[in-house]
Amino acid sequence: MIAVKVIAIDDDLQKLVEDINNASWDDANEMSQFNVEELSTYLNSQDTIFVACYDIVDSNKILLGIASARLEIKPYKKMRWLYVDEVDVCANQRKKGAGKAIMRKLIEIANDTGCEEVWLGTEVDNQAANALYQALEPDNVAQFVGYTYATD
Repeated sequence: MIAVKVIAIDDDLQKLVEDINNASWDDANEMSQFNVEELSTYLNSQDTIFVACYDIVDSNKILLGIASARLEIKPYKKMRWLYVDEVDVCANQRKKGAGKAIMRKLIEIANDTGCEEVWLGTEVDNQAANALYQALEPDNVAQFVGYTYATD
């Protein structure tokens, strides 16, 4: 059974960090090492969301993937929206429905918190991510150019 859990500060973050750091990731994930202190800081930040997706077999939980997102508000009309920052499915756990389960949970959170839309972006050449997001029947698909500025 696949289950997506919204992670809270009082969850067993040590176990979650161990699961994340021991999971199978590849270059598509651009994964960094996690630690409890940094995850706690993230969870304590206002309007952040972190979810973990598990395959539950008997009493064992196998990490399938994780995602982070933020609730945002536009500076006009008080329009709320959910920005999905990362969706990562373990390299050896793909094609099991984790990505869809994660996205459905994030969309559910957006609905429950009064968001008018969910926004995310991915690289044009990321075929797996684009297939996932297309399968969820988005209302709009836009091509855009992204810019990154390094800071000192």
